[in-house]
Amino acid sequence: MASTKNLQTGKVLRVTRKIYDVALDNAVLCCNIRGKLTNTEDEYSSVKTGDDVLVFKLSEEEGIIQEILPRKSRLSKYIESKTYKEQIVAANIDQMLIVLSTRQPKFKSGLSDRYLVIAEKNHISPLICINKIDLSKENEFNLYKTEYSKLGYKVFLVSALYKIGLQRLKEELENKVTLLVGHSGVGKSTLISSVEPSLEIKTKSVSEKTNKGVHTTSSVQLYPLSFGGFIGDTPGIRELGLWDLLRNDLREYYVEIHRYARDCKFADCHHINEPGCAVKRAVTEGNIFKERYTNYMNIYHSLKTVSYD
Repeated sequence: MASTKNLQTGKVLRVTRKIYDVALDNAVLCCNIRGKLTNTEDEYSSVKTGDDVLVFKLSEEEGIIQEILPRKSRLSKYIESKTYKEQIVAANIDQMLIVLSTRQPKFKSGLSDRYLVIAEKNHISPLICINKIDLSKENEFNLYKTEYSKLGYKVFLVSALYKIGLQRLKEELENKVTLLVGHSGVGKSTLISSVEPSLEIKTKSVSEKTNKGVHTTSSVQLYPLSFGGFIGDTPGIRELGLWDLLRNDLREYYVEIHRYARDCKFADCHHINEPGCAVKRAVTEGNIFKERYTNYMNIYHSLKTVSYD
């Protein structure tokens, strides 16, 4: 067994076929794992991207992962089969950067709200980035910035391609572990390359035939930032994080709905068809952004009513 004095703490940047890239000091080591961590089907006992691990350094290029340190957060997706099974996508994420585009592909606030629910549920700070403002009319998306800012969310209107509006976003990334989420084609890879030009990230344009993004990332990977912290790209995973969310829980993760719900006539109000609903009244009076409420109903009806076994 390795002496504890020879162990160093590192962060897992990528997992590929039982090979683990681990950031250690100013280098990245190619690591294997020690016996007790191999051949496990337990999601909580297997090494994931973002894990902080204890590494025994064999050389300047290789090491062995001895232990997974306690996780402070995780993001998961589900594997749909006879039962819904959790699959951890990444661990120890400080914040989620939700990336949408004004055009190519078309802006969808429903996707933003879905990811905001995921962030709230997992106690991860969300940031909203609306990319490709060079393709939009002036001030076209100011309404969304205003409405989401009212809820306490930080919103950035940027053009990653032309490096517009990136400085304030870059400041939010400093010394944090940030995971980018969003559909393929919204510009996640271009955004990473723009805030950290030394990185060479593969990018592809949106398909002209389908107007949908083309996948450029096949697995989650973290990249060290020269100004401190890590940033990670993800495949376009729609089911990310909603694997165990139930209808009855959704209202807890909409901050404005949770705020007005205390004044509803019924304590168990779902804010859909119930009489005396303070949330629906707030929508009618313009105190809740109507588009957000519409997205709430769409997400609500897409969720399960019973727990997964």
